[in-house]
Amino acid sequence: RGIHTYAAHLKGEKNYDGFDYTQPTAFIIGNEGKGLTDEAANAAETYVLIPMKGEVESMNAATSSAILTFEASRQRRG
Repeated sequence: RGIHTYAAHLKGEKNYDGFDYTQPTAFIIGNEGKGLTDEAANAAETYVLIPMKGEVESMNAATSSAILTFEASRQRRG
């Protein structure tokens, strides 16, 4: 349908700001406790990484969503 799907995932090989979100985009975000299910992660075409400092491996789902949607909005504003 022309929508590229990205999953916020620890297995992402490239940081979230290294992708082009100017085309139709969907983000898949897991919950804070368990992250994404395998089924949801496998539905994504691309894994993106949101880098974090220290030993932290995950962040609040709302925060992850805000970071990704802000980047998409920033790119679309030109």
